[in-house]
Amino acid sequence: MKKDIHKATFLSKSIKLTFYAIVFFCGSLFVTRTIDSFGFLESSYGHYHFPVSRKIPYFRQGEREFGQINEFGVRIGSTKSNFSCGYLLLGDSQTFGSGIFWKDTFSEILNRETNCQWTNVGIPGFTLENEFSMYQKVSPYLKEKTVYLIVYGNDIYETGDTPDYLHFVNHQKMYLQFSSFFFPKATRLYLKKKYFVSIQKRMEDELERVSKFPYSPSTHKSKKNEVVDFLPLKTLYQISPTYLSSALDTKSFAKINFERWSRIFFQLKDQIEKDGKQLRVVYLPLEVEYDRTRYEIYKNIGFQMNPSWLESDSELVLDLIRLTKENHIPFIDLRNFMRYRTDLLQNGDIHINEVATRMIADVLKKDL
Repeated sequence: MKKDIHKATFLSKSIKLTFYAIVFFCGSLFVTRTIDSFGFLESSYGHYHFPVSRKIPYFRQGEREFGQINEFGVRIGSTKSNFSCGYLLLGDSQTFGSGIFWKDTFSEILNRETNCQWTNVGIPGFTLENEFSMYQKVSPYLKEKTVYLIVYGNDIYETGDTPDYLHFVNHQKMYLQFSSFFFPKATRLYLKKKYFVSIQKRMEDELERVSKFPYSPSTHKSKKNEVVDFLPLKTLYQISPTYLSSALDTKSFAKINFERWSRIFFQLKDQIEKDGKQLRVVYLPLEVEYDRTRYEIYKNIGFQMNPSWLESDSELVLDLIRLTKENHIPFIDLRNFMRYRTDLLQNGDIHINEVATRMIADVLKKDL
C-alpha cells in the first residue's frame, strides 16, 4: 500500500514538474518572441564594399579598365564642385554598371549631359539591407537632396534566404540555431550582417587573386547572333528552380520576402525623410518581364513561368505601384520603355547593356 502511495506521489510530482516546465517554456517563448517582434534587439543591417582607396580592374567582354575606389568603398564617378541639383543612386549591379565601361553607365551619362550631380553608390550583389546601410554611411557627407532607389526585379528574392545565405547559416554554431527559435528576427539580422562580412572577405580574396594574373586583352569579340549556352541560368535553375516566382509572385512564393523587403523599405524611407531628402523609386524589370526571347529561354531551361509577367503585370509590380501611390512616392516603371525589346541585354548575361543605360538616362532626364 505504501509502495503504491509512494508511486502515485512520484507520478504526481513528475506531472507537476512537466506541467511547470511546459508553462515556463511557453512563457519564455512568448516573452522572447514579443521582445523580438518589437525590434528591441535590432541593429544596423550592414553592407560590404570594394576595398577602400584602391584602383580595381573591371572588365567588359575581356577588356579591362581601372576604377578608383573612395573612402566609402564605392567607385568614384564624375564630380561637380558646385551644383544646384544632386541625386544619389542606390542599387545593385545593374545600377553600378556591371559588364560595361564606366562612361556608359546611366549615372555617368547623366553627369555629362545635365548640370546636376549624379552619385552612384550601387555595388554588385547589393540587397535593400545593404543599400539602406550604405545610405546611412554616405548620406551625412553628401549634398544630394534626392535619392533614387533602383529596384531591380530580383531584389525581393535577394532579400530572402538565398541558397548562398542558407549555406552560410548551415555552417554557423549550434547556439545560433537555438537562438533563432526564441529570437528569429534578431538572430536572422545578426546572421545576415555576419554573412555580409563573409562576402566582404570573399570579394577581397577574389580581387587579390585576380590582381596576380597577367593581363592580355581579349581578341574575341562577341557577335550579335553568337550562340550562347546560358550556363549561369542553368546553374541557377539547379540551385533555385523557383527563382523567378520567389522574385515576382509576392502573393505566394515571395510573400514573406516581400514583407521583409517592405519593412526595410519603410525604414529607408523614414530615414531619407528625416534627413530632409526626397525618395524616388525606379523599377528596373527582370528580363522575363519585357524580353520575349529571354522568357522562352528561361521556360526551356525549366523555370516555373507566368505569362502575366511578360504580357501584363507581376504581383511585385502591382505591389510597388500600390506602395508608392499610398505613400506619395514618385515611381518610374521602366517596363513602359523596355517591353518587348530584345536589344537591351548583354549577350548571354542578365545585365543591361549600353543601349539600355542610354534609354534609362533619357528617362531620368525627363523626370527632372
